[in-house]
Amino acid sequence: MNSRIIKLRNFFLFLTVLLIAVGGVNAPSYSQVNLAMEDYPQPLLNHIADWNTKQTSKEQRPDTYIVIDQKAFYDNIRLIKTELLSASTKLMVVIKSDAYGHGLELLGNVAEMAGADYFGITENHSLRTMNKMNLNTPIVRLRLASNHELLTVHSNPDQYGEVEEMVGNLQMAGLLSAIGEEQNRNIKIHLNLNTGGMSRNGFDMNVAEIQTQLLSLFELKNIQVAGIMTHFPNADATDLSETRAALAVFKEQADWIIENAKLNRRNVLLHVANTSTTLRLPEAHLDMVRVGSLVFGEKLEKEAPDALQHLMSVYSKVGQINFYSKGSSVGYGSNYTLQQDSYLANIPIGKVNGIPRDLIEVLIGGKRYPTVGNMSMNTTMVDITDGWGEITSGDEVVIFGKQNQDEIRVEDHWLPTISDVHTFIGQLNHNARFSKLYSIE
Repeated sequence: MNSRIIKLRNFFLFLTVLLIAVGGVNAPSYSQVNLAMEDYPQPLLNHIADWNTKQTSKEQRPDTYIVIDQKAFYDNIRLIKTELLSASTKLMVVIKSDAYGHGLELLGNVAEMAGADYFGITENHSLRTMNKMNLNTPIVRLRLASNHELLTVHSNPDQYGEVEEMVGNLQMAGLLSAIGEEQNRNIKIHLNLNTGGMSRNGFDMNVAEIQTQLLSLFELKNIQVAGIMTHFPNADATDLSETRAALAVFKEQADWIIENAKLNRRNVLLHVANTSTTLRLPEAHLDMVRVGSLVFGEKLEKEAPDALQHLMSVYSKVGQINFYSKGSSVGYGSNYTLQQDSYLANIPIGKVNGIPRDLIEVLIGGKRYPTVGNMSMNTTMVDITDGWGEITSGDEVVIFGKQNQDEIRVEDHWLPTISDVHTFIGQLNHNARFSKLYSIE
């Protein structure tokens, strides 16, 4: 397995792109990516316009800030639904961890407008936010919640709304049953099986005692099994035979549960496919797929086509420009030496922001310039010798994103340290995160 891809998958969080048509997928048509603004649904245009009017203007923003393209997010979801999935397969858009750091409030309504069939979250505070947003799309928690989390959410539906819980043991099901009985309502659950081999959230169906426990779950009151699921940890492996075998076992186990518990198959969603599985194993789409990184533009698999758009851009500005002679060392450790007389620009972004320490280059004026020396806490040095006469203090610097005809993507340069990007997104002040400006008439 490619270790660089594994580390990229640990990211959290960034950029954007999608899928090639594979077996069982509709004929490719990417026209929605090129729509004129007036061709988008009016509610989406109103939503973007509202963000445009209520946020700080570009001139008033801090020197370092993030821009999120809401329209691109809409396009990405539409592309997945129309080009990758059959009409009978539902799409769960995973927006856990503040929409992978892109901003839940920025993107939740957009995902619903684009046709998300389900949302996947993990945290209680996300539920509070979504409840305030008046979203109508059903929600599944993709983690075994603690007893405290369960009590907090399901005892206060007015504050947290309704959430379908992933369940992996009988004790958790019993607690939800008790809460539901007290609240005089049913709580929907999704049975997580350990078929994929994650050994993290699921029932181990290889143990006879656990099979018995699972069946006794159906005797509990005030819970309703809405889905049966698993998760494949190696869907990004070169050889998919292990995942295919696990899929076959999952189908057998799900059928056993449905038959022995006398469930109505039409009322139970079977779902196993994360982003990698969705892209690489179309036979695993089943009733629903759970897509996260792809809708945010992370191109982690070679199967992901270039049709999707980059969702996040990160900007800073040139601080000051200084001249240093050949032979000067740069940065802590003095392990970088200038090979010629040079002009260096200091950029007000650094380790404290979570930027990958081996940041390779940035865009200034549409041209790539290399970073030099060890990154400081608040400063990154860029060698602009080749274009210093055209650069001045205050010029825009692109860390990730497009400038003129060029684009810097996370996966292009920082595969070994991609997990640092999650830190970066989380550490930048949320007040420095803005919706992309569009001219909407």
